[in-house]
Amino acid sequence: MGSIDSFYTAMSDMTNLKKSVIVDMIMVQVISLTLGCFLILVFSGPKMSSSELSWIIGALFVTFSGAGIVYRRLAQQG
Repeated sequence: MGSIDSFYTAMSDMTNLKKSVIVDMIMVQVISLTLGCFLILVFSGPKMSSSELSWIIGALFVTFSGAGIVYRRLAQQG
């Protein structure tokens, strides 16, 4: 019966989440936007006009700031 008890403990630990799933979903979206902006900047940067580059760099700044805000909230929740 020891293996069933350890399996039950592992399952209850995995399903007993302390943070919201919605926060995780938001974090995945923010990280993917950051990565997308960075990849656009790296691979298409030389071909872009200065106004397009300004928009991409601005979006990159906003997504980094958003990621910092979410991480800070997660750290405060503990």
